[in-house]
Amino acid sequence: MLKKIIILMTIFMVSSYGIEVQNIKSVMDNKTKKAVQTLKDKRLTQRQKETKIIHIIDPVFSYTTMAKISLGKKWKTLSKKEKQAFTQAFEHKIKHSYIDKLKLYTNQKVVTSKPKRIKKNRITLTTKIIGNNETYKIVNAFFKKKNTNQWYIYDVKLAGVSIIQTYRKQFAAFLKTKSFKQLLDSL
Repeated sequence: MLKKIIILMTIFMVSSYGIEVQNIKSVMDNKTKKAVQTLKDKRLTQRQKETKIIHIIDPVFSYTTMAKISLGKKWKTLSKKEKQAFTQAFEHKIKHSYIDKLKLYTNQKVVTSKPKRIKKNRITLTTKIIGNNETYKIVNAFFKKKNTNQWYIYDVKLAGVSIIQTYRKQFAAFLKTKSFKQLLDSL
């Protein structure tokens, strides 16, 4: 249960636009604080909390990049229209698979470390979610958008497991026996 909360908070706790590298930690801390405050706000309905949190954090994620990586080689075979449809369905799947987990939040502490540059255009940021009995490590993987100084999340790792690579394996297995349209319909 706590793992589901961790995934949700990790995916949705950042800025409403790409982040400049020197601001990644402060933006993450700020967005985390706003998300936690929203979750604690007893005046809001669950639906209002979900909507507000998505509004706070949504656009820093590169859903197109996430969709492309998750589909692997199949991505190159798709038409522009199919890529758009898949990206939209994938984004919807990611958001809505975690929205129902928001109600599981029970005052866990969130601690974010300094960003770590992995490559020239890749940074990771580790966050720890500290519960009463358990602590979970989450690593947000950022990439630098070409010709800008804006960084976007393209993957999240929980306990060393990549969410995007997990989807990639699932989609590849699905596509061995079914069509892309069936995959799209299943999302």
